[in-house]
Formats: sequence, C-alpha cells, structure tokens
Amino acid sequence: MMAAPGLDPARVMKERVIMKKRRVSRRDFLYLGIGGGLLTAGYPLVRAVSQSRNVKKESAFIPTPGNTLGPFYRKGAPRREKLFDANSAGVPLMVAGRVINTEGTVLAGAILEVFHADAEGEYDMRGFNYRGEIPVNASGEYRYETVVPGGYGGRAQHIHYVINAPGHRRLVTQLYFESDPKFEGNADVNYNRDSLVWHRELIRPVTTVNKNKAAYSSVSFDICMEKA
Repeated sequence: MMAAPGLDPARVMKERVIMKKRRVSRRDFLYLGIGGGLLTAGYPLVRAVSQSRNVKKESAFIPTPGNTLGPFYRKGAPRREKLFDANSAGVPLMVAGRVINTEGTVLAGAILEVFHADAEGEYDMRGFNYRGEIPVNASGEYRYETVVPGGYGGRAQHIHYVINAPGHRRLVTQLYFESDPKFEGNADVNYNRDSLVWHRELIRPVTTVNKNKAAYSSVSFDICMEKA
C-alpha cells in the first residue's frame, strides 16, 4: 500500500505498527455544561477530560496524534462558530472540546481552524463554506456547528484541524466519527479501512441531541499540543 504524497512510507508503517500493538487508553468522562454562546446552558454534551492520559508520567497528557493536511486547505476562513446555514444539506453536527498542552495548561490563545467537505463529499474551493477559524475561550474551550461531512474517494468522513498556539508545535490532524459506515460499527477493528486513519484515538463517539426541535449529532474532541 502506497503512502500519501509527501509522507515518509517508513514513518507511516512505524505508526501503524505502534497503533496495532497499543491498547486504546481508558477515558474519563463528564458532563460539560456550557452557558451562552453556541450551545444552551446545561447542554448534555459528554466529553473526555483528556484524549489520553499519559500513564508513563513524562507529562500529564499525551499529545493529539497528527494526521495529513490534504490538498484542500485554504487560508483566510472567517472567525465563527457556525459553518452552515438553513439551506445546507446533511445532518446537523455539534462539536466541542478544549485545547490544552501536555502539562494540562489550557491554551486560550490557540488559533484553531477547521474545514471539511459538504454532505456530498465536495470541498468549497472558491468560498469558505464549511470552513472557519473557531474561537477558543479563556478556559481553552471551543465549539462549533456544522453538518456531518460526506465521505469521498474511499475516505472516511472527517474534519480537518489546523491548530497553532504560541510556544507550541503546530498541530495538523483530523476528527473521525465512530458512527461512520466505513467502520461498520467497530472502529477498534476497522479503523484502518481508510488507509489515512493512522490513529484509533482520532475516531470519536457520536451521540444524538436535540436543539430547537432539530436532531443534531454531537461529538467531543479535545486537543493536546506539545511545547516547541
């Protein structure tokens, strides 16, 4: 199997071998009540306290794994928390999380960009549909609304992330969904059916919630960055 253009095949193979040997770490969960902003107060979004605690204790948390940027990134996306409108096709989606570093310090100054395909698997390369710079508040929390992206070309559904924070390494990664038909209900076994899904922990649980009498999918995705 060939690696994606620009990637070191040996590094990709090493990451896959490590992932197969490693057990997925246990998660701690809590209810996150968010007041104001995008989500209503008391909104029952279950999210992980961390993506992965570091059991070896070199640091409090393990950094979020990287993933390929792909060819569809565009600079200049508007700063906003809502990436779709009333005419957008697809299942509405809420995503929330926080940005921290490996010591557990919140990174309120982080610049977090996301972009993804529409429900049909097409990227907007002329405008900024389904693209945005997402505000990160003083507690390191972020949240946004969009639609569940469509798959394309054999790829699983995904959202691209580009995160920059002063004094930290730039992180490029992707968010995937356990509910994606690509994984056939068992992401632990089937995560590598998309050859670009290198890390099981990037595939997150999906719940269903109601907002304004509409059904939304809901995902939590915390980001952990390394110091430069």
